[in-house]
Amino acid sequence: MKYRIITLMVILSLGIQAKSQELLIETGKSNTFFDYKNSQGNTLNNLQATNQNYVSVGYRTRAFVDRLHVLLGVNYNTYGAIGSDDVLGNFMEWEVSYVGSYVGLDLNIFSIKKMKFYLKSTFSLEYIVQGTQTLNNTVYNLVNADDFDKTNLFFRGGVVIDYPISKTTNLFVQYMGGKSKQLRDAVTNPDQEKLKLVSRSIGIGLQINLKSN
Repeated sequence: MKYRIITLMVILSLGIQAKSQELLIETGKSNTFFDYKNSQGNTLNNLQATNQNYVSVGYRTRAFVDRLHVLLGVNYNTYGAIGSDDVLGNFMEWEVSYVGSYVGLDLNIFSIKKMKFYLKSTFSLEYIVQGTQTLNNTVYNLVNADDFDKTNLFFRGGVVIDYPISKTTNLFVQYMGGKSKQLRDAVTNPDQEKLKLVSRSIGIGLQINLKSN
């Protein structure tokens, strides 16, 4: 399923218009947590979000209509959570990093003078490169753990505001929120634990025109 979505978005990108080509460079902070349920459908009461960093480099070009753009790029995201077990007195902490590629769309919904407002959505296919779980005084490697797939599909949506700071460069800020696919195979084994990654992020970046009209 995840590969079909990525392929569909790439096919859509074939409709781009070459007169508008831009480089996107972005970084920001994300607030991440785990949407976790055990095999009985119960959640961890003391599971808390953590603050992480992300970076992204991409390409943006006009597609089909003037207000719609296709996005392609690569990203590096870190997700985490922290918690405790009041019954057993355990302390738990997770931190996992993924590198991936994304495709997406943004749509200009309105403008105020030079400032433009966009709705944005992306799909990213991410591959785990580093991950640890701390349980009390013991640290476990999550790269090959069953809980975390080596590949992960993440959907995000949000809003973007950009403003020109020169003839070729715009400064933009954005807010995005999203959730990953099910990290455990609940289809073949519906009674097992369920885990999804959730992220809310605020970023700032530069949008650099690569080809003048």
